[in-house]
Amino acid sequence: MDLSIAALAAAGAFAAPSVKKDIEWHSGGQLQKATVYVAHESFISVTRRWDAENKGADVAAQQIASCILDKDGKPVFTVADIVGGAETGHGPLCAQLTIVLLAAIGEVNKVPEGILEKKSSRRTSSGTKSSSPASAAARSRKPRKT
Repeated sequence: MDLSIAALAAAGAFAAPSVKKDIEWHSGGQLQKATVYVAHESFISVTRRWDAENKGADVAAQQIASCILDKDGKPVFTVADIVGGAETGHGPLCAQLTIVLLAAIGEVNKVPEGILEKKSSRRTSSGTKSSSPASAAARSRKPRKT
């Protein structure tokens, strides 16, 4: 493909719409269920998270706040909602819900297995390519001078 905006759009290279996910977790001994919409990560969400990390912000809270949406596409949480504190009037989000939300984000944004693996031919110690060990010349048995 020739790289162009039209070709990238046709290939699905831009962030897709959010994905509806039903989640479950336990709280207070009770099974809780909810429906959330998980945003596909984008250039903006990734760079904002890097910026937040450089400023000392909680990266996991930033990811949840940017990716977990309601049915109208609005964020359900702020970072403060997730980490809790005096300004929110509650403590941090429970661990089980945090893990379930991060898992949902991971499922939606998962890179297919093997797509990042490099496919290359073997290289010899000299840096030249070799298709098989048999194609390499035999090593000299001549002793080295010291």
